[in-house]
Amino acid sequence: MDESAQFFYLKFLPLYEIEKPYHNFTDGASNITTEKRPLQPVLDIRGREREFTLAIHGFEYRTRALPVVNWKDEEEIKKTYVDDLKVFVHELVPETVQRCEMFDFRRQLRSVEAIQSKIPIHPGLCGTYKLSPALLVHIGESLLMSGKWGGGGWDYMHVADQTPEGVLEWLKRELGREETAEIVKKYRVRVINIWRPLVDVVEDNPLAMCDARTVKASDLVSSVHVSSDYTRRNYIVKYSPDFKFYYLSKMMKEEVCAFMVFDSCGVGEERIRTPPHSAFWHSEKWRSDKYPRESIEVRMLVLSAL
Repeated sequence: MDESAQFFYLKFLPLYEIEKPYHNFTDGASNITTEKRPLQPVLDIRGREREFTLAIHGFEYRTRALPVVNWKDEEEIKKTYVDDLKVFVHELVPETVQRCEMFDFRRQLRSVEAIQSKIPIHPGLCGTYKLSPALLVHIGESLLMSGKWGGGGWDYMHVADQTPEGVLEWLKRELGREETAEIVKKYRVRVINIWRPLVDVVEDNPLAMCDARTVKASDLVSSVHVSSDYTRRNYIVKYSPDFKFYYLSKMMKEEVCAFMVFDSCGVGEERIRTPPHSAFWHSEKWRSDKYPRESIEVRMLVLSAL
């Protein structure tokens, strides 16, 4: 069923002309402001999902059996599930993959209490979170931030190392400067996010994907997010009436959504290759008898020949 949704976007301020949007997670200092914009159509692609591809739209849906995994065991997730995703990436990307490894992962548990109260439940395992719905249009993953878009309390700002500078800095941290220099010179570097539900059917807060062809580089604003371990750099999205959103209704745990987070071949282009995305509320009021959405997303670093 086609829907309409209101999303949150970055509210662009004159300040950003001279100072990058930033958030400091150590002391809470931030100059980031967001705003809710008018309703936008979100079209249901159930039955024609194969029309959308990673290469053209920036995202695509595939069917893949969910491996048997103890989702409370981080090491088992990294071993069993991520190993299966490495095989999947080779099937997903037609070009010869020279190297594929986990960039990072995150499991999301959207409990009824978190949805109703917006109280954050801190991770028990690295990469495992209980979160309230993430309704800000973004490229990347979310980190906790005090409410900046109405009502106080807590909401979620989405950040990840997916600007060119952010990905480069991540590579240097993980692999060292020399190996990073060789990789950048020899390979096409991509970060692909593989998202799937862990419930039988998604009935609340489905994932809306924006057709990357409708997004301009000027719609993205580079931002800085400082934590105790390192500084992350990501894009926050400004509103555009040109954006076209899609979702797969009643998504099942045997279905995955793969979407581009970073592509070195697209750096400097006016049109981007990485689709903004966001959860959204169904027009039907959320009912307590619906099972809250649980999901896992893994970002894979993919190196291919230039």
